[in-house]
Amino acid sequence: MLLTWIDEGLTAPHRDDEGYLFDRLDLSRVALACDQHYRMGLEHASLPIILSLLDQLHDARHHLRAMTRAVAEQADHVRNEIARHVAGTGGDVEDL
Repeated sequence: MLLTWIDEGLTAPHRDDEGYLFDRLDLSRVALACDQHYRMGLEHASLPIILSLLDQLHDARHHLRAMTRAVAEQADHVRNEIARHVAGTGGDVEDL
């Protein structure tokens, strides 16, 4: 099954003359695919969709963390304006 996942691009380990070289991200994707396929019983055809959605969620969380750090570095009045805008009701920075 692993070779099929590699062929289909679910994971993309580096390859050299001795074989495949899996980095931490590759190992995580293989473990997740195994968990979904073998333990949760998801069909093989569903894995690309599920992994794509999880990749999108991971990216969104990364961007949200970056935005949160950027907002935290702003002056109080800027953070309060952002909080009011996000809340749409005039919230305060503690509401973020």
